[in-house]
Amino acid sequence: MESSNQNPPKKTVKHVCLTNRMPLGISSDPESDIIAAMNDPDVMTLIRGMAERELVAPFTGGAFGLDEAAVNAAVRKMKSGGLICSRRVEYEDGVHHHYYLNAGRFRTLADFLTKVVDDAETMKASFPQTE
Repeated sequence: MESSNQNPPKKTVKHVCLTNRMPLGISSDPESDIIAAMNDPDVMTLIRGMAERELVAPFTGGAFGLDEAAVNAAVRKMKSGGLICSRRVEYEDGVHHHYYLNAGRFRTLADFLTKVVDDAETMKASFPQTE
């Protein structure tokens, strides 16, 4: 006797909504939050892809060479680091979420790294030169 529960239909993974979020927690170390989020190969894949085009949900077929579950996990990590934003766009078949990179957070990281490099070069220049 065959049970009808043997192969239940696959549920699609819900998109990660960033448009109805609670107030963001203010971190005392935003650079660390950003670097922690970026310390994931799937997040880096999404960042590289999203630098060229927005990500549109639902991504049931995956995106940028990642499967759906990996995309959802990476989006959640990017959200935790404040690296991603979204907006709703109305289509004939309903509302879709468009995800895009949060340029301000990447500027924060770029400014931090520029300061580190500048300080390191200044420090190096202050050491006596040896032959």
